[in-house]
Amino acid sequence: MVRLLELLVSLVIVAVLILVIGVLLPDRGHVERSVEVSNPVRQIYDSINTLHRFPDWSPERRLDPALSFDYAGPRDGVGAALTYRGNDLVGSGRLEIIESDTDSQVRMAVENNFAGKNKSYTIRLDPAQNGKTTRIYWRYDAEYGWNLFWRYAGLYIHGAPDANVQTAVGSLSNMLATFPNVDYKDQNIEVVDVVGSPMIYVSLKAPRTLDDVATATDEATAKLEAFMKKAGLAASGPRRTITTNWGDESYVFDVAIPVNSTTFTFDRKEFTIPAAPAMNGNDDVLEGLDDSDEPRTYAVGDIDDNGHLILEDGIKATTSYTGKALASQYDGSAASIPLLRVMEKAWAETHGYEYSEMDNGRFWDEIVPPTPNEDGSMPAAEEGVNTWRVYLPVME
Repeated sequence: MVRLLELLVSLVIVAVLILVIGVLLPDRGHVERSVEVSNPVRQIYDSINTLHRFPDWSPERRLDPALSFDYAGPRDGVGAALTYRGNDLVGSGRLEIIESDTDSQVRMAVENNFAGKNKSYTIRLDPAQNGKTTRIYWRYDAEYGWNLFWRYAGLYIHGAPDANVQTAVGSLSNMLATFPNVDYKDQNIEVVDVVGSPMIYVSLKAPRTLDDVATATDEATAKLEAFMKKAGLAASGPRRTITTNWGDESYVFDVAIPVNSTTFTFDRKEFTIPAAPAMNGNDDVLEGLDDSDEPRTYAVGDIDDNGHLILEDGIKATTSYTGKALASQYDGSAASIPLLRVMEKAWAETHGYEYSEMDNGRFWDEIVPPTPNEDGSMPAAEEGVNTWRVYLPVME
């Protein structure tokens, strides 16, 4: 009986000690890790202000490559949310952006199987004074309240929670290193819906100089306009330059003119311009000319391997891209267009949009017609300066 009483007293003492220690343990947990990167601040901010890059930095994805997830709310900013489901090691959880300060900080509410409540990730950006690098601070916080089990679990916050934060910040750094390192902060880039139209085009290859490209473009335009006159077609939009390959020495591209009808008569025969091929990343459907192209013989009226209608003298016809695209506009010379293309690629990467640059997913640009003055006259044009609009087809 005495021994039993001693055992009960010992258990009570142990229980009291557990309670006392538990009460004295921290009522919240905190882990923070950081990494320094050389990307522009806006690129970093955009990459964490959307959960569409979650698969690339997610610690859960590293533990379960088959992780499934669903998006909810807006694509970026406050309210953007994601629910994931994984194996037994990962479990299920949810992330939601609850605070977003441009180029400064993003805070996410976290729901997972870690101890605590009101769990969150806070990603803070601290640019260096020299403007060349930015330190990313990734913080995880959890509240334990008076839940003693959570408080004791908090002793192990440098286990799985710490590993998650370290993985996230490291994966984010690796992801950013793959992006074009260009600052698009001051360039307005937007997502637009594009409606395709029938068009005729010529594929070209020219030395990569403004004069050579301009000469080749003018010659192709004259050829297209002559064909349109013979076929009874009219332009339905501005001329397009569609990029196939911006090489070190040569530029491979198409010059295209949208036309007002999918059907026309040419050489006393009826022709129908086919629908656009699907946008994809198949290298075998590259348009334009390249050193590796094998010459093929087609007759007028044939449909080539890309699904385009063959016409005379190198002219082909198809339907232009329909779908979402990034669009950006600027005033200047054609010399700045390649930089704008790189900006759009970087913007697509940071916002989680896929693009292919192949076949119907290639960049195109066009000159925006000037707006007439109030008296109906056209404004004076500066030589070599135009208003350009550049497009990059993207997939969700």
